This record gives sequence, C-alpha cells and structure tokens, in this order.
Amino acid sequence: MIAAEEIIVNNNVLITKGTRLTESIIKKLKNVYLENDLQVYERDPEQENILKEGKKELEQAQITVKKLCNHLENIFFKIKLEGKTDMNEVRNFSKKVMEELISPRTMIKNIVIEGNGQDSIYKHSVNVIVLSSLLGKWLGFAEDRLNLLAYSAILHDFGKTKIDKKIISKSSRLTTEEREELRKHPVIAYNLIKDISYLSNSVKYGVLMHHERIDGSGYPLGLKDNKIHEFAKIIAIADTFDYINSNKNSDDPFKALEYIRKDCLGKLDYNYSKLFVEHVANYFFGENVLLNNGKVGKIVHIDINNLSRPLILCDENFIDLKKENELKIEGFLAD
Repeated sequence: MIAAEEIIVNNNVLITKGTRLTESIIKKLKNVYLENDLQVYERDPEQENILKEGKKELEQAQITVKKLCNHLENIFFKIKLEGKTDMNEVRNFSKKVMEELISPRTMIKNIVIEGNGQDSIYKHSVNVIVLSSLLGKWLGFAEDRLNLLAYSAILHDFGKTKIDKKIISKSSRLTTEEREELRKHPVIAYNLIKDISYLSNSVKYGVLMHHERIDGSGYPLGLKDNKIHEFAKIIAIADTFDYINSNKNSDDPFKALEYIRKDCLGKLDYNYSKLFVEHVANYFFGENVLLNNGKVGKIVHIDINNLSRPLILCDENFIDLKKENELKIEGFLAD
C-alpha cells in the first residue's frame, strides 16, 4: 500500500505522500508514534514513477538555474559595457526568480545537492538570490519589500566581475594582497548604484554591507549589529550558506546548516539565522540519503540541535543516527 497523504507528528513529517507502506513500517509507526488510523490506498502503477518524476523535477530545476545564470551573466556584461545599471532588467530578472519560488522544494534541493559548482559569481549569485528571497518570505516581508531585497541580492556580487579572474577562481589560499583586492567587490557594486536617485537606499545598503558581521569583524566598514541593514544581514546568511555548502572538501550535507546554527553565533543575525535553519531543515524531511554503509534511507525526523544525526527509515527499520555513531549520511540522492 501507499501513503495517501503525509504523516505528520509534532510538526515533523514522518512519512511523505507516496511512500510504500509495509506491515513492518505500519507496525512501528503505530507502536511508536500514532494513535489514529493511517490513510492508505492500493498501489497505483503511476506511483512507481514517483522517484522518476522527482528526478525529472530536479533536472528541470538544473535547467532553470542554468538559464537564470546565463541571464544574470548577460545583465552583468551589459552593466560592465555601459557603466550603468538597467533596473528594468533587474526587475524582470527578479520576477523570473520569484516565479520559481512558488513551490521552492526542488530549488532548495538543487542548491543543496549541486551547490554553486565553483561558479562563485553567477550560479552563486542565483543561489543567494533564491535563498535571500525565501528568507524574506519566511520573515513575512510584503511584496514591495521582498522585491527590493531581491534587487539587492541580484547586484550584491557584481563587483566580483571587476576583480582579477585569477583571484576569483583561485582554489588555494589567497595572499593578503589578493584577499584585500577581493574585499573591494561590495564597494565596487555600491559605487555603481549609489547615485541612482530613484533606487531605494535599502538596495544600496544590502549590496554594500553584505559582508559586515554583527561583531564588527566584517568589511568594508567594520559595522556592528544594528548599524548593519537588514537586507545585508539576510544576504549574508544566504551567501555564507552557499559558500559552505559548495565546499566539496566536506562530505557532510548538513555542514552548511550546522555552520549557520553554531559557528556563526555572534557574526550573523541570530533570529534570522534560526529561522533560516529551521525552514531549510524542513525541506530535508522525506529526502532520500546515502549512508556510509552503502544503504539508502529516508529522513523522517530532524533534531534541530543535532542536524546531521536525523532519524532515518531504512529497509523498513528506523535508524536513529544519534545512537548509531558508526553510521553517517554521505549525501542526498537526486532521485
């Protein structure tokens, strides 16, 4: 039989719609979690295609992101060529991104699995635009405010196009001189838009301040806490998440969320970070993961205080990774 709807207990999705229910799974669910009957329906041949459809959706998301990257690259090229920003193009690009966020699960999954592919300008920027806009939505921003946030996220890394490509693409540690050169990119982008009289200052400040940190350790101004604009605080979280998530030296798919939750205390806005982690983690429920023993499982519960050790449904058994120290998740599966 197949679950006819999500099984949710205490706001956690234990079983996603379409999951095959064996007698063993039903028994464990009823004994451990449930008091009510389960809603099920008999196997439909179409259900056999659920994973294939999920894979197709992810492939479509990859195509969409590639198109957005190409569009953004064209916008940046035109800015460099003309020395000014066409805000109509920025607005139109923002609308395209917003259209993809009506059902954001696949876009988030694509970001988590694919990262930025070492494209630290265009794909990275698209990921940051998506994540910043989603965080703005989760914060309850009105449409006009959300649009301004998106404009700021779109332009936040334009300055990198003016930096030596050897520095941008360098995989080894930057020298002091190279690091100082790279740190100029927020100011470069800000100088491009600062004199656009009709453009909200919130957009300009988001661009200028997205590398500032709550404790004053950021750049270019070394601002602290409430001196940093809210757009910059939001973009900083999205920017940091994509940077850490795209670091292929890590085999822990939860590392970026853990980094936002723990390692950035005192650097990134606490309330914004907490909301971001909670919402992104919600999209991990029901996802298939590969364990280091070669088996595939499904995430059915996540402890927000121990993100990388969730409860896994594997071979009709529940595995609590908090109690299985030798097991760990190696990565999310695309299908």
